[in-house]
Amino acid sequence: MSTHDEDRLAHGLRERAGDVQGAPVGLADVQRSARGIQRRRRAVGGVVAAVVLAVAVPVGLNAATGPRADRPAAPATTSPSVPPVTPSPSRRTGEPVPLTVSGAPTGAPAALAYLRGTTVLVPGADPAELPAAYDTVAAYRGGWLAVQRRQGTPYVVHLDASGQVLGSRPGGDRIVVSQDGVEVSWVEGDRLYLDTTNGHSEQPRSIALPAGASASPVGFVGPGAVLARVDGPEDDYWVTSFEDFQVVRGLLSVRATDESHGVLGAQTSYSNQTGTSCWALRTDAGGDPEPKTCDWTIERFSADGAHFAGYPSGTDGLGSAAVALLDSATATPVVTFQRRGDGVTFVADVAWEDGTHALASLYEDGRWYLVRLGLDGSLERLDEAPGAPEESPFHFAARP
Repeated sequence: MSTHDEDRLAHGLRERAGDVQGAPVGLADVQRSARGIQRRRRAVGGVVAAVVLAVAVPVGLNAATGPRADRPAAPATTSPSVPPVTPSPSRRTGEPVPLTVSGAPTGAPAALAYLRGTTVLVPGADPAELPAAYDTVAAYRGGWLAVQRRQGTPYVVHLDASGQVLGSRPGGDRIVVSQDGVEVSWVEGDRLYLDTTNGHSEQPRSIALPAGASASPVGFVGPGAVLARVDGPEDDYWVTSFEDFQVVRGLLSVRATDESHGVLGAQTSYSNQTGTSCWALRTDAGGDPEPKTCDWTIERFSADGAHFAGYPSGTDGLGSAAVALLDSATATPVVTFQRRGDGVTFVADVAWEDGTHALASLYEDGRWYLVRLGLDGSLERLDEAPGAPEESPFHFAARP
């Protein structure tokens, strides 16, 4: 399901949240509780460490093959640097930058792992072939966790270091990773899980979902605290420190969280007449959230939370004809990339590569491209692959 499909479902969610294991509380209360939880975090270096665990095996992973809990932490790894670029004329004049690969320079290899069909490309490692195409992957206990859709149903797949499938069960449609790249959360069966990607914990922590409910994690909102979308008799967003669930009121849709500041990028309203929505950065369910925007959605926060990527409010269909990189302090665009003319050109997904660059999957003229978008208005071409407009071959690995 695309994020735009999620919007059509999200605007119908009930704003009233029922009691769950006690009275509903604000997000700030949960965050204060979560800070008291002991976290078994280990230092890992670089962007690669958040996605791949170790080297010296064919797919660039830890040589161990089973889900053991005593594997060592990954060694520090340096990601390829992204060279500085000169601001484009469009950026200097404040005009939208053309969203096109035509005339775009070829950039340095991506410093973020991504999928191209059945191949996962990890910075500094050989490409790894997986047995199927997945929506996302995350390094986990010497192998991978992945999400795969089968006839519309998401499955969570466990793979070992060689790519062999160890198990598969229906679950949530997302895998989320903590800001330091060490903790990972996902839904499998009727439970929400929390574990370390390096397997330092003896067993994953988990908490049961309400009877008859399905769920998917959205992101971390503090140490050991995960925001999850829970779909059931009372569709809501809940935060858990893996001791109980607590309701966060008034959230129509949330696609992104900023763990370092405990901020949610929340949809606050939806107009059936115009098909547009308003979004805001909020740290709690009470009061008037600020800043807010009715022009852009909130899709992904940068790692430092200083910026977020968004699509025009009301965007629907296969993708977006425009994408903006916005200032989180004001919810105003720093730079906007926009399609010129009426051609079939759109962005299907976006992820932050570092504090000043985002990667996007772009469809143009019958072909898919991986492009780098800069806060300075730069656009670089990194990779390309054939594919139908409704099925992007490019997907980003789960990371903070």
